[in-house]
Amino acid sequence: DTLTTMMTTTTKALSPRPIPPNEQTSSKVLHPIYQSLDSHNYSKALKLTSSSSPSSEWDIVKALRIHALERTGKKREALLLLWEVLTKGVVLSGGNDSSGDGGSNQAEEVW
Repeated sequence: DTLTTMMTTTTKALSPRPIPPNEQTSSKVLHPIYQSLDSHNYSKALKLTSSSSPSSEWDIVKALRIHALERTGKKREALLLLWEVLTKGVVLSGGNDSSGDGGSNQAEEVW
């Protein structure tokens, strides 16, 4: 019962993941990124996926940035961004659960 309440509360508190508004907009943004990655111009891909653009919040843009970061040797930054993408929308339950596992934190997905 507390898990259901907690999930309902956290679901309302979380904002939905940003997505491209339409195919034409996403194509205009993603095509240059894909081109720079295909031509192994990873520094250009990093510029195109920088946080200055509104599309930088899209998961696909973050994934492409992770790829470019890894290819340029910035593995730590890539892992940090990957962790951010993977844990977005995941809530750790508090120690008040009655599951009998000693109150360990468990990740619960809410989307």
